[in-house]
Amino acid sequence: MKDYINAFRNIFNYKDEATLKEFWNFFMVNIIMNVILRLLVKRNVLPEYLHNSYAIIVLLALIAVGFRRLKNAGYSGWLFLIPVVNLFFALLPQKEIKES
Repeated sequence: MKDYINAFRNIFNYKDEATLKEFWNFFMVNIIMNVILRLLVKRNVLPEYLHNSYAIIVLLALIAVGFRRLKNAGYSGWLFLIPVVNLFFALLPQKEIKES
């Protein structure tokens, strides 16, 4: 849950890096939250616009954490905008740090 909240804190941060764990924890918690909210909307407990607002905010956080994750893997963050390929690159381990 800490990684999920951390992704929202860094929603406009494209300069740092995100670990593999941070990215996938955010991704999985987001899927669970999305299913729960969708069920609440279907049962008319929540209005549709709340789910839509949540989806837009989460999309921004996902793009930011995805950019940071790809930077951590040693690739350009722009690759995250390519569908399906982005998840493959997000699975790659972090880049090796060269010691001087």
